[in-house]
Amino acid sequence: MAGLLNIVPRYLPRYGMAPEWARAARPLVLVFGVIAFAVTLVFRADVDAQAGAYATGVLVLMSSAAMAVALAAWRARTQPAALAFSAIALVFAYTTVVNVIERPDGVKIAALFIAAIIVTSLVSRVWRQTELRVTGVELDANARRFVAAANLGDLRLIAHDPEARDAAEYAAKERKQRDRNRIPSTDQVLFLEVTVGDPSDFAPLLAVRGQEVGGHRVLRAQSATVPNAIAALLLYLRDRTGKVPHAYFSWTEGNPMRQLLRYMLFGHGDIAPLTHEVLREAEPNSDLRPVIHVA
Repeated sequence: MAGLLNIVPRYLPRYGMAPEWARAARPLVLVFGVIAFAVTLVFRADVDAQAGAYATGVLVLMSSAAMAVALAAWRARTQPAALAFSAIALVFAYTTVVNVIERPDGVKIAALFIAAIIVTSLVSRVWRQTELRVTGVELDANARRFVAAANLGDLRLIAHDPEARDAAEYAAKERKQRDRNRIPSTDQVLFLEVTVGDPSDFAPLLAVRGQEVGGHRVLRAQSATVPNAIAALLLYLRDRTGKVPHAYFSWTEGNPMRQLLRYMLFGHGDIAPLTHEVLREAEPNSDLRPVIHVA
């Protein structure tokens, strides 16, 4: 239990695999206590029965540590030490396998915990998909300058999935969005590009860079998910400028369920409705909520 209380609050909420309350130790003590009682009742555990499970857990832990040290030694190219640590790791691995064969109770209990953690993690990850999961927003000097210039009128951003990233591509996208959404030619627009980095990083810091391409001003960022990052940036710009931003999107072609699955697994999909849903949960007041336009 001490190990779980040390590991779970540090890692699982960070990757969206546990609710935010799992960062607190007291609720986890109650949860793990209930699980421990359930395991005791299910397996009718006494001291002798628990001895096998405890031995399995300790041996797995020591085997993993020995393998990690051996791999580190091989990576450091210290051959004598690597051979010695590899031999020790093999001894621990052999002992673990023999113990599991003779006393399988430890594996059964571990499998129960692993299954519970996996199921809980998947449910939590799906449940928290529409959270505003960005720890903060940072704009570089160019991005701040672009926002300040665009803030003279309505703050309008065009969401863009880049390909060539040349002036012709941005000009065509701007012309298309202005025609479809009746954006006045006198209003400045900013392009917004979010690329997916590590999808497992549930709550990253959003660093926004400003770049100018052929006279078109582009805000670029990297995040675990595109809709959450766009929503976080729009709310940040609203709070920074005092104006409600307008974001313009194109419809995503393809099956909606497939797009939703892509979002859950890889962080991108049907961006416009997902961004609106994140904003709706983050800002209940529709008058203060950034406006999403789709055409």
